Amino acid sequence: MEPIYLEQLQKGHGNRQVVCFPYLGGHSQSFQPLVAHLPDSEIWAFTPPGHGLNSQAPLEHMQQLVELYTSKLLEVIQPGSILYGHSLGGITAYFVAHRLYQELPDVARTLRLVLSACNTPAECGMQDYDRMSDEDLIDHLFSYEGLPEELRHEKELLYYFLPVIRADFRMLESAATLEHQPLSMPVLYLWGERDRSVSLQSALKWGQYFDTPMKLQTIREGTHMFMMHQPSMVAHYLTSFMTPDE
Repeated sequence: MEPIYLEQLQKGHGNRQVVCFPYLGGHSQSFQPLVAHLPDSEIWAFTPPGHGLNSQAPLEHMQQLVELYTSKLLEVIQPGSILYGHSLGGITAYFVAHRLYQELPDVARTLRLVLSACNTPAECGMQDYDRMSDEDLIDHLFSYEGLPEELRHEKELLYYFLPVIRADFRMLESAATLEHQPLSMPVLYLWGERDRSVSLQSALKWGQYFDTPMKLQTIREGTHMFMMHQPSMVAHYLTSFMTPDE
């Protein structure tokens, strides 16, 4: 049975399509909290190899993931779609948008990109999370405020997932090696004001990755994983951004 990499979470009732790119350790079902707040949208979400119910070996280089995602997306992408990526997913969505300009330029010119809670690819190349000890890496994961504190006592479960987490961090760092030119497309950046992993200065640096103005929206009281804790707010800004500027 072929593994599922791209899953339709909701059929939708209009012509609005949202494609979701998961954060580090995430998969398609990670976006279920968002689905209920986008009732009229067609929603698709990716599951990387080694995540969720996908038992394939995890990938460790961003270029591999971008090529895989693009090949699947070519089958379903609609004009006017929003590409939404959170954290690692934001960086992935950016490079997939690059590939779509090469593969489907007419469609790519109609797309909109929403990045949230992600450092720039250049900054990711300066990290060394993969070289942390198991204990330090676990502490770092909890600093994102996306895991229940009770899990700190489930050491065996945490250690079980660490190989995939380390592969994702290598993926993140490899993004700095990909070539790119400034993209020309509408872009919205969602930044959590209590995000301890991504500073406002880092968020603003994304403006260098586009030759169109980047809109920045602050998520009040948002921590790094505001997508998980404040899905209605994220959905609100996604919905607003779906309507093209007059």
